Amino acid sequence: MKLKNFYREFGKRLKQLRLQANMSQEELAEQVGVATKTVSYWENAHNPVTLSKIPLIAEALNVPVYKLFVFLETDEQVADKDYITLLQAKTGKELEVLFNIIQEFQKIKH
Repeated sequence: MKLKNFYREFGKRLKQLRLQANMSQEELAEQVGVATKTVSYWENAHNPVTLSKIPLIAEALNVPVYKLFVFLETDEQVADKDYITLLQAKTGKELEVLFNIIQEFQKIKH
């Protein structure tokens, strides 16, 4: 998956989770502290999400952070052990992006 495709898949996932939470773009924007247009840009892969906003998005949507990065077209009831299989199927560049995100999370102090 190329980085551009990663952003597109992230945007689709964000929209899916937002709709599952019965939340409008405006409501999510307000909870995360950004403009509504910013949420639209994220969902449509026009702009990548800022790493510092990811924990806020997850909190607003009431999901663990990793759920933002599970790009499944199938049922949401995948067991946690299946995430290991999903990660093993990722390419080196995809894993590099995910590990960079994790490193940035570790830098964020609550």
